[in-house]
Amino acid sequence: MPLKNIDKIGVSVVIVTYNGVERLKPTIEHLINQKDISFEWEVLLVDNNSTDGTADFVKKLWDTQASSCKLRIVSEPKPGTMYARQKGIQEANYRYILYCDDDNWLNQDYVKTAFDIISKDKQIAAVGGIGIMKYETGFIPPKWIEPYERHYGTGPQGKEDGNITNSKGCLYTAGAILDRQWLNLLYSKGFVSCLKGRDGKSLVAGEDTELTYGLRLIGGELYYSSKMHFQHAMPKQRITWDYLKRLWNSFGYSDYIISCYPNYFHKKTTKTFIVELLHTIRDWRYLYFKAKRENAQEGDKILLDIERLKGKLNALLFARQQFFKSQNTLETLLKNSRNAE
Repeated sequence: MPLKNIDKIGVSVVIVTYNGVERLKPTIEHLINQKDISFEWEVLLVDNNSTDGTADFVKKLWDTQASSCKLRIVSEPKPGTMYARQKGIQEANYRYILYCDDDNWLNQDYVKTAFDIISKDKQIAAVGGIGIMKYETGFIPPKWIEPYERHYGTGPQGKEDGNITNSKGCLYTAGAILDRQWLNLLYSKGFVSCLKGRDGKSLVAGEDTELTYGLRLIGGELYYSSKMHFQHAMPKQRITWDYLKRLWNSFGYSDYIISCYPNYFHKKTTKTFIVELLHTIRDWRYLYFKAKRENAQEGDKILLDIERLKGKLNALLFARQQFFKSQNTLETLLKNSRNAE
C-alpha cells in the first residue's frame, strides 16, 4: 500500500518502545528541548505491546511540558521492532522520518541538523549520526568494553562526513533520518524484511541494516554526519560479558540471514548450504580449541567470535526459510529495478 504524506515537508520523530516507562523521561525531555526548528514536525510514539502503561506515562509527561510540537501515540501489538518501525513509516505525517530509540537523548540541534542534510539532496535516502555511550551515574564500566562500544549502536559510521554508500554501506537506525519517498519506492519494488527485530526476549536485530541495504540496492544514497550527536543511555545490566556474548551470537544469526546483500554488493558467490555449514563448523572448531589452548578469559575477542559462529550455525540449521526469503527479496528488487529502467 502506498505511503501517505510523502510529499509533505517536515519531520516525524518516531520512538519505538516496549515497556519504556523507566527509559523515556529523558528521551522525551531532550526532544522537547530541540531548538531552531523552522519546519513542521511531530513526535510519533509507537507502543509495541507494552504492559507497563507506557502510552499513558508519555502522554502525561508531554502534557506537563511547553512544546509547540504535536505528540501522537499509536499501537503496534505485534512484537518486534521491525513491525513497530513499519507502523511508524505508515503513520508518519511528514516526508522525513527520524528514528529515536527510547533510550536515545538527541542533542538540541539534532532534528534541525538531520533535516538540513537530508532535504538538500533528493538522492539521499538516509542519514545516520553518531551515538555516544551514556553509562549510569556512578557505574564504572569494565576495561574490556571500550573496543566493543560500537556494537551497542554507537560510534562514528564513517571515516569522514558525507556519502558512505560504497564504504560502510549501511547504517544503524538509532538516530537515523530517512526519506519516506525512498521507502515508498523500496516497498513498491517488493521489499520485505526478513528480520523482525528485538521483541523484549530475543536480541536478534539487524532489520535496520537490512533496510538500509535495500535502500542502497535501489539507488538510494546513505550519508553520515558527525554533527548529529546523541547519547545512548546504557543500563549497567547490558554491560556484562554474558550480555555481550548473547549480542554477538545474535549478530551471527542475523548476518547470515541477510548475507545475500553484502555478497551482491561485493560480487561474492553465495555458498551452497553444505559448503557454508561445513566451513562454519570448521571455523568454530578451530576457534574453540584455540581458545582452550590459550585459556581465553572474559574480554578476549576470540570468545565473541565463537559466539558469532554459534549464532550463524543456529541460523543455518533453523532459519533457512528466512535466508531464502531474503534471497528472494533481493532478486525481486533487482528485477523490478531493471524493469523500471
